Amino acid sequence: MVKHERLLMLYALFVGLPGWLWLLFAPWFVPSLPALLLFAALALAIDALSFRTSFAEVYGLAGVVLLTAALSLGPGAAALIAALEGAVSGLLLTLIYNRPRTLYYLVARPFLRGGMRAAGLLLGAMLATAATGRLQYDPATLDPVALLIWSTLSLFGIIQLTRVGREWLQGGLSAVFAWWQRTWYLAVGAELLPLPLALLGAAIYRELGIAYFLLAGLAMVAAAAAVRRASLNLASQRRSVRELAMLNEVSRAIIRSELDVETLCELVYREAGKVVDTSSFHIGLFEGSRYTLMVRVQDNVRLPRLTVDLADGDGLIGWMHQTGKALLVEDFLEEMKHLPARPRYQSERPPRSGIYVPLLIGEEVIGSLSVQSYQPGAFAANDLRLLSLIADQAAVAITRARAFSEARRRAVQLQAIQQVSERITAILDLEQLLPAIVRLIHEHFAYHPVHIFTLKPGDQRIYFRASTATDEQLEAVRTRALMIGQGLIGAAARSKEVVLIGDVQRDPRYIAGNSNTRSELVVPLRIGAEVVGILDVQSAEVNDFDADDLFVMRTLADQIAIAIDSANIYRAQQEEAWTLNALLQVAENIGRANCVEDLLATAVRLPPILIGAARCYLLLWEQEAFVVRSSYGVTGKLRDALNGVPMTLTEAPLLARVYSLQTSQPMPLIRIIGAEERVRAWPVLASINAGQSLVALPLTGRSGHLGALVLDFDEVIAEFDTRQINLCIGAARQVAAALESLQLAQEAEVATKLEQEIKVARELQTALLPSKSPQLEGWQIASAWRSARMVGGDFFDFWRLPARPQLSEGDERTMPLGFVIADVSDKGVPAALFMALSRSLVRAAALDGSSPSVALERANRWINRDSESGMFVTLFYGILQPDTGQVRYSVAGHNPPMHYHASDGTITELRTPGIALGVLEEIQLNEAEICLQPGDILLCYTDGATETIDELQSEFGTDRLRDLIRLHHLEHAEVLVEAILQAVATYGRGQPPYDDITLLVLKRDRV
Repeated sequence: MVKHERLLMLYALFVGLPGWLWLLFAPWFVPSLPALLLFAALALAIDALSFRTSFAEVYGLAGVVLLTAALSLGPGAAALIAALEGAVSGLLLTLIYNRPRTLYYLVARPFLRGGMRAAGLLLGAMLATAATGRLQYDPATLDPVALLIWSTLSLFGIIQLTRVGREWLQGGLSAVFAWWQRTWYLAVGAELLPLPLALLGAAIYRELGIAYFLLAGLAMVAAAAAVRRASLNLASQRRSVRELAMLNEVSRAIIRSELDVETLCELVYREAGKVVDTSSFHIGLFEGSRYTLMVRVQDNVRLPRLTVDLADGDGLIGWMHQTGKALLVEDFLEEMKHLPARPRYQSERPPRSGIYVPLLIGEEVIGSLSVQSYQPGAFAANDLRLLSLIADQAAVAITRARAFSEARRRAVQLQAIQQVSERITAILDLEQLLPAIVRLIHEHFAYHPVHIFTLKPGDQRIYFRASTATDEQLEAVRTRALMIGQGLIGAAARSKEVVLIGDVQRDPRYIAGNSNTRSELVVPLRIGAEVVGILDVQSAEVNDFDADDLFVMRTLADQIAIAIDSANIYRAQQEEAWTLNALLQVAENIGRANCVEDLLATAVRLPPILIGAARCYLLLWEQEAFVVRSSYGVTGKLRDALNGVPMTLTEAPLLARVYSLQTSQPMPLIRIIGAEERVRAWPVLASINAGQSLVALPLTGRSGHLGALVLDFDEVIAEFDTRQINLCIGAARQVAAALESLQLAQEAEVATKLEQEIKVARELQTALLPSKSPQLEGWQIASAWRSARMVGGDFFDFWRLPARPQLSEGDERTMPLGFVIADVSDKGVPAALFMALSRSLVRAAALDGSSPSVALERANRWINRDSESGMFVTLFYGILQPDTGQVRYSVAGHNPPMHYHASDGTITELRTPGIALGVLEEIQLNEAEICLQPGDILLCYTDGATETIDELQSEFGTDRLRDLIRLHHLEHAEVLVEAILQAVATYGRGQPPYDDITLLVLKRDRV
């Protein structure tokens, strides 16, 4: 039923959608809002007064209003009114006629109704446009007659085609023909013929005005109301007759009936004899396709009860069973060719006339009542009516008697089921419960044999657990390997539905086991949607199981499923308690370990004690390989051979599988069965020949793989139960957590020591740098050093050089100032060490007053001789003559310093050919000379300033440095340095430091 309604809903949405989409793209002229509301209200009022001939069919005059709107306001506006009013009225009619409140009636069908009407009007406009050759959407220029004709045909046609599609979906082609024969005159009379009145309505609206149109609309509403009232009165009269007849039937059934079917049939025979000739009388009852004549009288002679099979539905009784219709035959000889079915009996003296009446309960035929006569015309229509009344009374009484008999039988069955349920629900041990179930079913219901099977979540196998069979039959069912989907039992497990087979030899799914089995009933034991077991009963008789057996087994299955579930829960709770206790012991033992070595020794001792493994190995993941760090259960020589040997993933397939496991998997463990498989999975175990099974578990922490725990069993471990699995996994996770904690503690201790050492290194490195800038008369010198890490690779330095020979040596104004800024190729501690070496060698090479290029070439030879790290350093070395402002410099692959000219505000970069120190043993550097005039600025920097990036990965760049120099060229050198540092920090906010930053600024005071 749900599937059928979904199909109708999809049909309604699919068919209605084009009309709504067409409405979005159709051209239409916007009328006044009052006009729209007037037509919509009129159409809605008439739709509300529509009349109904069946549950699904509703007829009314709303089409006249919609066509009037199309002729008056244009097809586009009319289509909008039709769509919205159709959807609203569809929902309103659902409420008025009290239809089911489903998505189909509340949403899909109103959607179809609105889309269908809109499509009909727009299609009519399109056809009229094609027929006349001009657009028919403007109400001022449209052709009323053409639009009326084409809109009438399209609107009526689309509505009828939509109904045809719905009827075809519900009952096929035969349903379509039956519907059309039943409703065509209503569709034509109520929906097609009145449509031309729309031309009159449009003329009244356009020529006489709103007032007259309102009067015409009220007249149409009154006409719709009158038709609806007449339809309701007719339906009410019919209901009254049926209700009076029903009351009479019920009263007579209550007075005359007895709660026994045979007695009731005798009573019907006597009652019928009072109104018709019952010298030849039959009353029979149906049980499926079988028909039993309860009272059988022929020529006033009582005949014994007779049961026949009417599976083919032939004969008058079979026809009546299928159709539920009564039949009056006045003369068989004359009417034989026109009868709906030929009589099944063959007799030398057949009857000439007869009445055949079904015993109906609702639409179900439960039996038939018939009288015959050897005289033609022996019965009339009044006899048929009277016999029908008796038949109706008999049907109600027989149904009540059957229900009482069924209830009494059910009571006996339920009492037996209750006794069985009380006994099985008291057993919580699954091993005792299942044999008790099959034994009690056999004792109380005499089923034999009875089998019971269980299933496990995620397992395709079906496990035999108990049976009433013995000897060879028991052995056959015990040893049979069943999978879900195989045989009748597997079919029930897969479908989760009862499988009832009257003759197993005709069912291809049957797997031959017991040669005596002919019929079988298989019932899944379900808890919600999960199948926990299968209950199977068999019989040596064909079709031995009926509806009663099905009821008993289904009811028992519910109770058995609950009992099995309770036993499983009880067992799971016991196992969980045991597992928790064992894991608590594991946690206590592991918690006592103060170091990794103690933990490893404890971890390999616990699984053999708790799970029974003969040996246990614990491996750690170190440098892309597994290394055995602890083992238990092996001799000292083997332990020495195993411990400390790295094993890569390619050398041990077992360890490769462990490495690939994820702890989020349901069962993160691997089982290897068999001595040969064991050695093949981990070749190092070839020296230990006793083992038959391996179980490996990953040790995984938050930081990734830590290692593996491998259990080695002497016996074959085909399968672990849930308790063993939980215990293994729980122990492995506790070991992994403790191991990671201890390793992190060790790493934290090492990190703390390293941090202290780095702090000392930073203090030493800071001590190597100048604590303050030199103070020269007429000059401003400022510097800054910021490392990206605790220590860095940048450095700068100042030193005083010997004065020129022609000058007095003691005058500081004439003593040259050497200054250097450098950037080592790496970061962190290695760069800091190389920086210290480079600084010392560069300083030593320059203190004799050599020219910049000579000093740096000498320093390069020393660096290459004393360093094997492969690192290099870029430098800018300059010598300032304070009294003249002359700067002689050399650039060794470093960022070119910027020279700001105060005279014109330009900035030039200081460049000389040369490479970094430490790359080649012999290099040749060049040097150049500039003169810093009053107000000039020389900015030296490392790439940490220009290569700082923002959140968009864009660099700070040299252009921003130039802008900062121009902005602060009148301020003190220290202000310029702080401005640069602040700008770089602001630009790179939110990003980690990219590199060390070092700045050195020389500015000559203005005179």
